[in-house]
Amino acid sequence: MNKFGIIIKKLVLQGPGKEDAILTLNKGLNVVAGASDTGKSFAYECINYILGGTDVPEKPKESIGYDIVLLEFIDKKSGQDITLKRSLDENKKTKIYYYISDIYHISTVSEEILSSDSKAKNSLSSKLMSLCDCSYEYILKSTSKGETEAFTFRKFVSLTMLNDSRIAQRNSPIFLGDTKRDSNSPKEIAVFFTILSGIDYKKHDKSESIEVKKAQLRGRIEELSFLCNELKIKVVQMEKSVADSNVENVNDKLTEMELVIKEYKLQIEIHEKNHKLVLDEYRLLEIEKSRIKDNLSKFRLLKKNYESDIERLDFIDQSHNYIDQLVNIKCPVCSSSMDNNEDNDRTKEIYFIAIDKEKQKLKAHLSDLDDTILDFDNDLLEYVGVIQSKQKDIELLERLLSEQSTFISSKISDYEKYLEIRDDIKEIQKSRDKLTDMTNRIVELTDRINNTKSDTNKFEIKKLSDDLMTEFCDIIKIFLGNWGLIDNKDEVVFNKKTNDVIVAEKTKASYGKGARAIINSAFILSIMEYCFSRGLPHPGFVILDSPLTTYKERDKEQKWKNEEVNHSIKESFFKKLAASSSDCQIIIFDNEIPPKDAEAITYHHFTGNKELERTGFIPN
Repeated sequence: MNKFGIIIKKLVLQGPGKEDAILTLNKGLNVVAGASDTGKSFAYECINYILGGTDVPEKPKESIGYDIVLLEFIDKKSGQDITLKRSLDENKKTKIYYYISDIYHISTVSEEILSSDSKAKNSLSSKLMSLCDCSYEYILKSTSKGETEAFTFRKFVSLTMLNDSRIAQRNSPIFLGDTKRDSNSPKEIAVFFTILSGIDYKKHDKSESIEVKKAQLRGRIEELSFLCNELKIKVVQMEKSVADSNVENVNDKLTEMELVIKEYKLQIEIHEKNHKLVLDEYRLLEIEKSRIKDNLSKFRLLKKNYESDIERLDFIDQSHNYIDQLVNIKCPVCSSSMDNNEDNDRTKEIYFIAIDKEKQKLKAHLSDLDDTILDFDNDLLEYVGVIQSKQKDIELLERLLSEQSTFISSKISDYEKYLEIRDDIKEIQKSRDKLTDMTNRIVELTDRINNTKSDTNKFEIKKLSDDLMTEFCDIIKIFLGNWGLIDNKDEVVFNKKTNDVIVAEKTKASYGKGARAIINSAFILSIMEYCFSRGLPHPGFVILDSPLTTYKERDKEQKWKNEEVNHSIKESFFKKLAASSSDCQIIIFDNEIPPKDAEAITYHHFTGNKELERTGFIPN
């Protein structure tokens, strides 16, 4: 069983105020039979239309008021229900609505608008092709010019659906008409080849006329001539800039400059290292200088404190002398004498001795402190001298670095100029070579103009191998044998000239209309069977309109025509198809009614009589 393609479930017509016209279908054999003029062919055309057909179906009078056709089917690969909706209005037919839903729940899901034009970016064809697992791109359109056109889903439809006019045609069913001109169409032959072989054609554009080719060549010559002139002007300007320089001289100069630049870079690196060392030493000296200055400030402050203490002690000592000079007088209160006694004198003496010792100690500290300050002053002077020397060293190194940097920058600038000169010299040579090539190309194109002739080569249509066609014809033989149209000893062979079959040593065209319809039906069914057996892309269904009879009156006595197929073949046709179609879908619209004992058939009977069951496709 093919795991891709579709199974049609339901065809529905809708219109405002109208009862839905519904045709329910299933996998396997589906038969819609009964009287003529009951809407069978209209239903066929509606299916063809919603699958991308160009023309709006010709509406019978009972269908007036219906303006929408819907088709519900199952995507065999995903198992999802999908619905297509298309307007029957000529002005709205280009839009086809795509829903991942059954028909009666499309209002609950989002819609995708597809175009009926297969060339559109979002087309119905590309969507249906993907459902068929089909990646064919091109088929041959013209053998004389090798033109190709896109392989679209409609190419499949031509070999899966046969309407009541094509079903009995004398031409091969791969062709869309029954004229001699139709039988020579390379496009239909190429489609048949691609579907059975699984190989499409490479894209080939339409060949131009001689004058168009010559005009294109002249245009290229004019473009090349313009480019040549532009290039010549550029070369002249570049030659002025390089003067008489050549690549060898410039390379020698560049090598010399590279050595100088390298030498100066080494010197700069040495000076930068020295500069860093001196700068580090300078910073350490500055730190030490700051430490000495801080200590000096502290010592000088301490010296001031010592001097202040000595001055205070001197003042106390002097006050003793002043007190001794005072006159002894009596106390104004008690008239007692104020003379110092012996104990007081002893205490004063001890007190002033202590003051004197303290002064001597402070003076000793002050002397030591002066020596220390002097040492620090000398150290500070020494550090200042060293720092000034380091500053001079730093300034010298910075001056050297500045001079060397300026010099090397100048050299690098000169070096870059010489690089540009060398590049210009190389570019000039390339441009000269390009000018030579372009000039030669102009000569070549001029010769081609003179030698351009009409293209008379024909593109061959690819042929199917004999082994493949033998297998294909064997499938047709099985169908025809099962239906009883031929015996086991009869052969079915493929006629490569007509792209049709020869059945029992007779061309199909020599058979009657009814037999031709049976043979064409077997041909189309065999395409599906062959694709399924080989795992080739196929839509998965075949729809046949009137394969057994061309006309049947409304449920009255049958009148057999000379070209009609006999009754036993018709019964076998239905029974054998029902038994062998469990993995695909076959839909038959016909006047002939299947036998009552046929099993596994989805059957709809249109009576054509309002008083008997279902009248037709459109409700009464």
